[in-house]
Amino acid sequence: MKAPHDLYIASAAAWVPGTRPLGEAVAAGLVDEEHRGLGYESIAVAEGVSGPEMAVRAGRLALERAGSDGHEVGLVLHSSCGYQGHDMWPTASYVANGTVGRAAAGFDVQQRCNAGLGTLWLAAGQIAAGFTDAVLLTTGDQFAPPWVDRWNVQLNFIFADGGSALLLSRRSGFARVVSLCVGADNSLERWNRGLEPFGTAPGRELPLRLRERGVQHAVTPEAEGSWQRFEAGLLGTTARALDDAGVTTEDISRVVVPHIHRGESPENYELLGFAEKQSTWDLGRRVGHMGAGDQFLGLEHLVAQRSVGPGDLVLLVAAGEGFSFSAAVVEILDTPDWQ
Repeated sequence: MKAPHDLYIASAAAWVPGTRPLGEAVAAGLVDEEHRGLGYESIAVAEGVSGPEMAVRAGRLALERAGSDGHEVGLVLHSSCGYQGHDMWPTASYVANGTVGRAAAGFDVQQRCNAGLGTLWLAAGQIAAGFTDAVLLTTGDQFAPPWVDRWNVQLNFIFADGGSALLLSRRSGFARVVSLCVGADNSLERWNRGLEPFGTAPGRELPLRLRERGVQHAVTPEAEGSWQRFEAGLLGTTARALDDAGVTTEDISRVVVPHIHRGESPENYELLGFAEKQSTWDLGRRVGHMGAGDQFLGLEHLVAQRSVGPGDLVLLVAAGEGFSFSAAVVEILDTPDWQ
């Protein structure tokens, strides 16, 4: 859909812990053969700080960069891919209270790696409807043992820890959201469920066995044509966002896609028609795949590095298990001086 004319990104921020060189992790026997050649140089690994705490740090930085005390924020949407430090606990309430205060409504969104960018679409509707003048979007995850083996848990990527945030406003910002779209192919959800029966309590798998679930599903008739359906969903959602913005890939200066490696298949930026130098893989190879936070982190990186300027269009694309997809076209209006 075309975004409301008065939908702006007031600021972007991220809190990323120190990185661990991949070679060091390999030498320690943590990385299997399959994950050593994915192109990562290092991975962000947090010690002693949880996903929600990283989200609060990123959210506070976003407010600081916008010169806001949070009073205009009526909604906080928090996204995550995994464990948030407590069972059966409303993480978004903690994040909201730690950033904009006690009165803002907080909701958790957990559509895996599509959740962060997906909240941009959800927030746009709330701003357009007049519910609030501003929405804070946050992500935060720590992929720590024994819950998950970050190095080998899934094909084609290594998980990174970190928090990220966007502050949306109907009033002003360094960028304007031109268009945004979501899509889905729910027939693909079993790739992350496998063939095991439903359980009645958490903790049956420590660590998680996501790859094994995919192997189980891969031999079923239902799995036939999955890759083609995935590509159709990703490309179709992106094409609608470009069409709604009235632009083509040739008009896009930079693209932010999930920081994953697709092995022998075309990389996501290549699949969408872009060169590596137009992507944020220069960042992704140094931090890893930050789950729901790659898009917010990538946009912050482009702005902070002065890789984009006024008039440039940035395409943000996300995909998450399920499978769901999001795409947005953002026009840079100003280059803020973020420290």
